[in-house]
Amino acid sequence: MNSAQVKRLVRIAFLDPYLITLSLAFSTVLFATNQQANLYDIQNPRWVITMGVLILLSPVAHSFFLTRVRAVLGKGNGSLRDGMGASAAFYSRLVGGEVVVSLIAAAGLFLLLLPGIYLGVRLSLYKQAILFDGKTMTAALRESMARTASWPVIGMIFLLFTLLYGMEVLVGYLAGTFLAEGWGIVIAVIAAALGFSGINTFLSAIYFVREPQ
Repeated sequence: MNSAQVKRLVRIAFLDPYLITLSLAFSTVLFATNQQANLYDIQNPRWVITMGVLILLSPVAHSFFLTRVRAVLGKGNGSLRDGMGASAAFYSRLVGGEVVVSLIAAAGLFLLLLPGIYLGVRLSLYKQAILFDGKTMTAALRESMARTASWPVIGMIFLLFTLLYGMEVLVGYLAGTFLAEGWGIVIAVIAAALGFSGINTFLSAIYFVREPQ
């Protein structure tokens, strides 16, 4: 991607009212649910609630978000009705993919950190394959692996994750440390929303420009 393309994607991810509103709503729900138990606190019995909400709600949020991104990128329609249709048509596939990818990435993280990160990067485009090309769950996982087979693509996605997830963690920590609790929560949710929007917008762009090797 050249600088002009990156600037356009930044504008889409962070300035499109539809995308930002959806990201804020999704991040707010996840933040509230995360108060039950942190996503990585698997020994907490309430962790099941957090993971359950993530697995069940994420496909709906991504259906609306990615459908809109596809339209903004000039690849199709992206109205609320289109998002609802995509969610209804592909919900079970997205849930299945969410479960499989989470288990694979978690297994990799438990074995060694790098395998978990590597597998997470290689499988990061499965939602796009389902929603943009109507792939089945297993075909979408294979498609993601095919489109992330080269090291430049792997490096690009890893850098994207590092920058945006790192921003979320850093902003959340600083907000919680130096701001009053209420403002700290607001800032943390905004940071999470920007991360969600940025990651999914850039992944969608990568999906469209990277054919299987």
